[in-house]
Amino acid sequence: MQAQLLDAAEDCFERFGIAKTTMEDVAKAGGVSRATVYRYFTDREALVLASITRRARMNIPRAQAHIQRFPSFAEKLVEGLIYNVDRGHKDPVVQLLVTGDQPGLAARILGGEGVSHQLTYELWKPILETAQRSGEMRADLDLHEAARWLARITTMMVSQEEGMRLAPEDLRRELRTFLVPAFLA
Repeated sequence: MQAQLLDAAEDCFERFGIAKTTMEDVAKAGGVSRATVYRYFTDREALVLASITRRARMNIPRAQAHIQRFPSFAEKLVEGLIYNVDRGHKDPVVQLLVTGDQPGLAARILGGEGVSHQLTYELWKPILETAQRSGEMRADLDLHEAARWLARITTMMVSQEEGMRLAPEDLRRELRTFLVPAFLA
């Protein structure tokens, strides 16, 4: 039932926008009562959070497979971030969240020690651990802190308006210049 409601919610988000989607809209789209929606999600923010979390977790295996294709840790970092930023730009729910008409919503859902940090940690943990064991990544870096920073960078880049986004080659150059040295041993 939860997956059915998330499918209905995502359809509503795309049709009405996140800010204008009501629990009643989700109930109608899911063919259930509003009380049923509330049984699974306490409010609209919980529904949005569950949607973002589900979408990100579905992408983690693909992202890890993509990242593992690159031979060096430095390339894994750069290409992994570019991949995730590109996925965020192409995901309609993520774009509605970060560019929507409720500026505080994305910060409340993704910010701090929230879901963005946790999902980034789930994605990067095996890659960072391998890089530390092989000596490619600084041994003194805490994996949670590294994931928190990667989450902030990714969220910042995904949130940029289309006209402000760097071309992939320019982004690669910036990441190689500023991000990679912070991680390398």
